Amino acid sequence: MTPAEQMLIAAADLNAKVASAKRSGEAVTVPPAAVSELAYLLESCGRSTAQAGAINSTRNPALVEHAHDIARTYLGELPR
Repeated sequence: MTPAEQMLIAAADLNAKVASAKRSGEAVTVPPAAVSELAYLLESCGRSTAQAGAINSTRNPALVEHAHDIARTYLGELPR
């Protein structure tokens, strides 16, 4: 199994847990390793954007834009 397949399976599993928790009104338990990976993604995309100077100047602007949306939605806007 490739790393991409493993990530897709893990994402599908997490999405299923979220859907089940929404239906039952319960909280979703996310393993610390998953939180760590998401934090790594956000940090990596942030660093990539900082080095490139703009999201569209990165090698993968769609991924960086998505990471930016996740950060803004769940972590809030940073004070200026």
